[in-house]
Order: sequence, then structure tokens, then C-alpha cells
Amino acid sequence: MKHYFYLEIDESLSLVQPTLSMAHELFEVIDSDRKHLRKFLDFVDTTTSFEQQEQYIKMKLEGYINETDRLFLIAFDQNIIGCIDLHFIDTNNKKAELGYWLHSSQTNKGIMSKVVKKVCAIAFEDMGLNKLSIRADTENKASNAVAVKNGFSFVGTDKSDIIMYDKFRDLNKYSLLKTDFS
Repeated sequence: MKHYFYLEIDESLSLVQPTLSMAHELFEVIDSDRKHLRKFLDFVDTTTSFEQQEQYIKMKLEGYINETDRLFLIAFDQNIIGCIDLHFIDTNNKKAELGYWLHSSQTNKGIMSKVVKKVCAIAFEDMGLNKLSIRADTENKASNAVAVKNGFSFVGTDKSDIIMYDKFRDLNKYSLLKTDFS
């Protein structure tokens, strides 16, 4: 991965700008961890080929051009281990929503907290955003903990906010203002 554009977080961890050539590796990460990822991510069951990951990357790159999305792949020791993105970017109101996932082999190591902190810095300092939000399934303890650890304030719970696998799911909402970011 030495020839890709990346932003180092520490000696092992970095954010990588995605390219279409990464679709195979990204698909393999998802495919190797379906049971873990599908608990809270509805796209896992419908992601059945690397071509779908190519389309996803194309969509996110188009969103980057249109200033509505910003996708980063998460690499540990130069291997892709997850994704983080800013989506629903609203440049008029200077806000966005943050979403992320990580391969189960890399959880409980503090990786996602470091990654979220770096992406918040990019959003506030480089992109000029003022507010970031995270929506996490109430049962996703790890995602909720990442939001709190990074200084996001609990806003409330949206009851029956989404349907996933034919069941209504409750989502906790968190927000962080630029003035509260340290």
C-alpha cells in the first residue's frame, strides 16, 4: 500500500484514500467477517461480489466531488481493516454524519477511537464543518462507546428508526460541535 495516498495516524494505523483497485481487498474484508458485521450493517448480506464494492467506491468518490460524502479506508499495518465516512455532508449548514465499521479481529484495541478523532479533525479543521453526528444502534455497545469516548454528546434515542432484517431498530444519536472538539 506504499504507493497509495494515506494519512498516518500512528506507525501502524492510517486512513487511505480509496481507489477502485481496492475493491477486491475491501470485499474480502467484508466477506471474511460477515457474521460480525451483519449484526448492525444492512449492506453485508447484499454485498456478494467485489463489483458491488467498486460501485460503492465510485458512488463515494462522486460524493466527494459533489461535497456530499468523504470515504476513508482504515489500514492497519498496510492492510484494510474497515471504513469510516462522512455522509449527508451539508456544506450550507456545515454538518455531516459519521459512519464506521471495523473487522472483528481489530476491535477492542482503541483503533476506531483514534480513527474517529482524526476524521473529526479533518471535518472541523480542513472541511470547515461545525457539527458532526453519529447514529448507533442501541445494541451496538462498541459504536456507542466510541461516540462517547470521542466527546460526542448523547442527543436521544430514535425509536423504531430503521428496519433491518425485517425488524425495527432503535438508534442512539450523538453530536459533536467544533467548539467542543479537542
